[in-house]
Amino acid sequence: MTDSAFSLTAYSWALAYLVTITTEMVYIKHIVTNLGLNTWGFVLYNNLLSLMLAPIFWFVTGEYKSVFMAMESRGEGWFQMDAFVAVALSCVFGLLISFFGFAARKAVSATAFTVTGVVNKFLTVAINVMIWDKHASSIGSVCLLFTIVGGILYQQSVTTGGNTAAQPGPASEQPKDEIDMKEFDEEKQSLVSSAKPSET
Repeated sequence: MTDSAFSLTAYSWALAYLVTITTEMVYIKHIVTNLGLNTWGFVLYNNLLSLMLAPIFWFVTGEYKSVFMAMESRGEGWFQMDAFVAVALSCVFGLLISFFGFAARKAVSATAFTVTGVVNKFLTVAINVMIWDKHASSIGSVCLLFTIVGGILYQQSVTTGGNTAAQPGPASEQPKDEIDMKEFDEEKQSLVSSAKPSET
């Protein structure tokens, strides 16, 4: 095995993640393509929904107790500028990640966005190998490297219109302006042809 500790439960979670992320990527691509909002609109709704759900989990997990205990233990000096700056920077970076994430989802296919998300984990994997001992073996790391290289070499397919001229479709599929122009041209042609015998 290439893992440091093989566990069937861990791989069941990996399988669940694979199914979930595939469904999520395709569905979100459908949403950003067809909903009609701009990028900032998606960022607003995404973060607003998260903000509405956050207090629920805050109480369900009991995290509010830890927050109040920490505030009571510090007394009057519960506010720390360095902690505030760290949280503020986290919010700014989160906002930027959300914006560029939705912009990328609009610009590329669901597959290309997923591949981009996998490839940018290279630095995380490298730091994990250098710092901790709970990571894949050398063979597993090489296999992971091949996977990342495959993602780097991935290229999104480009659809071309081709060189053949577009054939006119049925009248029901043509725009109303085109139908009106054709009817006008036909009436004009019939008037010209009917006027020619009278002139002779």
